[in-house]
Amino acid sequence: MPQKMVDYIKDHIELFVSVACAFLILLFTTRSSFLYMCNNWDDVNSYFSMGKGMMNGMVIYRDLYDQKGPYLYLLYGIAYLISNKTFFGVFIFEVIAAAIFLFYGFKTIAARSNKAIVAFLTPVLAAGVYSSWSFYKGGAAEEFCLPMFAYSLYALDKILQERLDEAGVKRAFAIVGIFAGITAQIKYTMLGFYFGWFVIAVICCIFKTGAGDAFKKAIRFILFACIPSIPWLIYFLATGSLDDWYRCYIYNNLFFYSKVDEVSRSVFSRFYELAKVLLFLIEDSFSYFIFIIPGIFLQLFMEKGILKRLVMPVMFGLTFFVIFFGGNKLQYYSIPLMVFAIWGLAYLGELLVKLPVKMTNLSSPVRTAILTASFAAVLVISTVFAANNCVSSDFRKMDKESFWLYKAASYLNEKDTLVNLGGLDTGLYTITGIVPTCEYFQTNGIGLPTLFKEQQRYVDEAATEYIIAVREAPLDVDLRYELVDSFHSDEPEYEEDYYLYKRKQ
Repeated sequence: MPQKMVDYIKDHIELFVSVACAFLILLFTTRSSFLYMCNNWDDVNSYFSMGKGMMNGMVIYRDLYDQKGPYLYLLYGIAYLISNKTFFGVFIFEVIAAAIFLFYGFKTIAARSNKAIVAFLTPVLAAGVYSSWSFYKGGAAEEFCLPMFAYSLYALDKILQERLDEAGVKRAFAIVGIFAGITAQIKYTMLGFYFGWFVIAVICCIFKTGAGDAFKKAIRFILFACIPSIPWLIYFLATGSLDDWYRCYIYNNLFFYSKVDEVSRSVFSRFYELAKVLLFLIEDSFSYFIFIIPGIFLQLFMEKGILKRLVMPVMFGLTFFVIFFGGNKLQYYSIPLMVFAIWGLAYLGELLVKLPVKMTNLSSPVRTAILTASFAAVLVISTVFAANNCVSSDFRKMDKESFWLYKAASYLNEKDTLVNLGGLDTGLYTITGIVPTCEYFQTNGIGLPTLFKEQQRYVDEAATEYIIAVREAPLDVDLRYELVDSFHSDEPEYEEDYYLYKRKQ
């Protein structure tokens, strides 16, 4: 390799390592990857159908119902334009998001060690995060927020360590404010992370530049946090659907989806339940908690000053509390917690840099060759670990011929109409290319009375040519539909029966 190229790679090692790790690890761990026949996770297929509807002129929340934020559907809509019947576009966005996450993770860790050590730690970070069972099947809303969390953590670390000038601090408050605003329009339960960031950054500024200046920066953060909502405000006003956005994304999430009322009302019991959730997450996704747990203790002992010592416990606690206080405890909800593995590895890197390992007696080409070969070995080991540790390892071995979804799809074409009853989007809309035509195109997890009433109306009026029913036949379906075929999915921990109906002539 020419020396010029070697020097260029050395100067941009963060970028090359981050992209390589992101692509290789995700190639095996997300079902959006082309190594998998499809991503059959119902949540992400729901996002894909919403994005598809948006790109075909439908108004989200008014014409199609789901409860995530508009930026997520926009991302999936663009992914649909890249590949309209596969998750290849989603995979591209996942790799980009992971590369940015690892890039700022690299820079945060390197600030306490050196680039050579971080090059070895980055594949370990990628494998621990993206093969964990919290990551699940790939494409979650939380996953696309990880790069924003990683930058925010990187900026906060620079503020705390006084490595930013005044202009840099102002810029950090503005950028992180924008990220908070974007996150609010993706899934607002993740805002606990930014609340922690805001509190710590403002307190830090009070100590350094006084309360007046800190107040100005706080206002700056809030104003910039409002900016990402402006395009959507215009969109919903222009389409006459602002009330639909409020009803679907805000009101229903707070008062129907959240399980706050089902959780014991005593403070002790509430925190006891949260402690059980945390223990479950640690056991379930130890591959990244193995860095978070020692990181919290290392920060307490290795930092100086109360504020610096408490940053990680406070931010982790607030992020966790806001996400899980509502009572829902699905595995992938904990994806935002993954960012704290970066700080855990940063303190580990600080310890490693003190080890008496020297290669100064070797020539530069030999040293480069040894480091490159060693990095390649760590990357391969990390990839093999990730490929076998992830929740999708068995699904990767399945083929289209034996999978129920492709058998069902063989009966339909892109111009047919379809409604999904009894469960979230099965993926039939995705692989057939069908654009949903019903507002309640799936049985959403919120379980609104209006939803069930409208879906029964679709059946009674034979509103669509086909029905895919999950688990059981819809009420009175035989009056206007005939059973085409039934299917059984025997995927481990995901066994289900499906029934495909066609409208009678």
